Amino acid sequence: MEQVTHDLTKFHSVDLSTNPSSFTQFMDTAHAQQTAQSYKQIIMEYLAPSPGAAILDAGCGTGQDTLDLARSVGPSGSVVGIDNSETMLGVARTRAAGLQLPVEYVQADITNLPFAEASFDGCQVSRVLGHLREPALALAEIVRVVRPGARVVAADGDMDLIAIDIPERALARKVIHAACDQLTQGWIGRQMPRLFQQAGLHNIRVEGHLMPLDYTFFQTAFRGILQRTQINGAISEEELAAFWVALEKAEEGGYFFARVGGFVVRGQKPA
Repeated sequence: MEQVTHDLTKFHSVDLSTNPSSFTQFMDTAHAQQTAQSYKQIIMEYLAPSPGAAILDAGCGTGQDTLDLARSVGPSGSVVGIDNSETMLGVARTRAAGLQLPVEYVQADITNLPFAEASFDGCQVSRVLGHLREPALALAEIVRVVRPGARVVAADGDMDLIAIDIPERALARKVIHAACDQLTQGWIGRQMPRLFQQAGLHNIRVEGHLMPLDYTFFQTAFRGILQRTQINGAISEEELAAFWVALEKAEEGGYFFARVGGFVVRGQKPA
């Protein structure tokens, strides 16, 4: 059966791709994963949106989290979801239609937000910073548009913290490191606490987890990246083939094991 291929390195330019809808489909698949639900629970605890609050969802994608935030702030609050992709926002607007939730979607560049200073009571940025060439600039913009005392919460993975069980240890290490290096910010998970501090946030709190990945989703998420590593010469065709064979044997044997490190970081703008 033909494998699903998706290139996670292209999320910064969804609308320019030959198949933009594949990204929205991937978002739906990813959102249904246990990893995403674990992220969401921690984000909501860290952000603690209250009724009547104005919240920014920076890099909202297809808007699943935006709708949950809108429910939490209630009819007296407001949530703005921004994304640079009109494809993503089109899906988000369709899903929000008729729900009578206090949500608005705006196409915008996260590094140049179209909002006045101190416009929001809090901000979440989930699985976005790793796709940006200038994550520090994005955080500076977020800090600018939130009010003094507001919480900023970011969640993202660290692609060098993938644990996978195959017999060939050297091959696993080589493939994981090569995949990490294909991403714009493969180490963003471990870098977020420093970036928060450099952005002027304080009361920084960090929570990390190893998130499970099943075999099907691992293929969906990583096949495109690993094909790129081969094209770029970081691993050979034979090495990549051996890697997939080892994973297939593990799945067939019922012992497939994969985890990826992820972090949620909370900071507060000084009052």
